Amino acid sequence: MARVIGLSGELSDNIHAFSTLTANGSTDAIEVQSTLFTFQHVMTGGNVTFKEQGSLDGTNCYDLSDAKTKGTGTFCDHYDKIMAKYIRMTVTNIGTNGNTLTTTLACT
Repeated sequence: MARVIGLSGELSDNIHAFSTLTANGSTDAIEVQSTLFTFQHVMTGGNVTFKEQGSLDGTNCYDLSDAKTKGTGTFCDHYDKIMAKYIRMTVTNIGTNGNTLTTTLACT
């Protein structure tokens, strides 16, 4: 059985590193049990347009906010009172070759 993020009193057990996105597309969705989410995004190479998505069934996803475009650097997004059983990351415009998005999620 896959690990459910957000169930543990230990913060380290409530952190998930998504696979790095190097092309337009989505990560695998992970199962969560939480309503409080903090995303750390690390962009390299230039502008990347992305969005955090939730799902109640693991298949049909909805955006947690509007898509964002960020340049090289580290950025944080925080959501409170979000209802989702699954979370994934989606890149809609990776830009030029070499751009990447690496996201780590913490939830409690």
